[in-house]
Amino acid sequence: MMKRRDFLAALGAPVLLGAGWTLDAHAADYPSSPVRFINPYAAGSDDVQARIIAKALATYLKQPVIVEAHPGAGGNIAAHYVANSAPDGYTMLLGISAIFEANPLLYREPGFSPDGFRHVSLLSEQQFVLVVNPSVPARSVPELIEYARTHPGKLTNATAGIGSNLYLAALEFTSKANVKIENVPYKGGAEDTVAVLGGFADMEFGGVPNVLPHIGTGKLRALGVTGRKRVAVLPDVPTIAEAGLPGYEFAVWNCISVPKATPTAVVATLHDAVVKSIAEDEVRHSLEKLGFAPLSSSPDEIGRRIQAEAPMWRDLFKVAGIKPQ
Repeated sequence: MMKRRDFLAALGAPVLLGAGWTLDAHAADYPSSPVRFINPYAAGSDDVQARIIAKALATYLKQPVIVEAHPGAGGNIAAHYVANSAPDGYTMLLGISAIFEANPLLYREPGFSPDGFRHVSLLSEQQFVLVVNPSVPARSVPELIEYARTHPGKLTNATAGIGSNLYLAALEFTSKANVKIENVPYKGGAEDTVAVLGGFADMEFGGVPNVLPHIGTGKLRALGVTGRKRVAVLPDVPTIAEAGLPGYEFAVWNCISVPKATPTAVVATLHDAVVKSIAEDEVRHSLEKLGFAPLSSSPDEIGRRIQAEAPMWRDLFKVAGIKPQ
């Protein structure tokens, strides 16, 4: 007589094979319906970038790519949402390096694991602009540092919360300049800039499209850009390093990520669409106008970047006395 365990195994075998066949069949048909692209921040430069990429991806995927904002907790809400979505390629994350590298060090319970994703490709690298409200008595980086040193804790910096790019850019600035600046959290994107425009915060490390119009009108004063090179649309604004804080450099990379169990065939389809999208002149020029440097990569390169860069954040947080919340 067949043992019960053997009977169940025999009964379960075709079921498992059937499930695998169904998964492969879905992967072969992918995509057959709209794809959702989850942005971890509120309206702003990341949202604009996501929409540029989504429009191009839709051409190659032959399905609409719908951008949805799930802001909050420095990107943790969006990361949690995508990591726990069905691993079928229909829910993608606009991944930001800080989400995978810094947030697991800043939050005791970020709601996701960096290992809970498969990465598709890099999209771009991004730098930011240090701007102040004109009421701040500083017209250069050295003057801002001097003011911060003589008025410790008085300056307020608008961020999108702990772990956000704006928070990390400011943290590196205060660490290298040895000054104290009070971070004030907002939802991100346009809200940060509105706060500085209205005088509710003194400064921010803003995205280029958020602050560019207001720099031109004089409503915001640009002191420096955070990357290693000047931004093409702000040729007269020096890098923060050349403006008076040697060694300062802050840039983040952006990518597309999906839940870890997403089939390899689906990831390959997405990767092919991303590479073709980023290669388009219109896409590249649109991203460059926003202060993004467009690029693509193999999926493995993202994992290597996380492994190499996360320890640097761990060291910075230790020096700054930042502990997980």
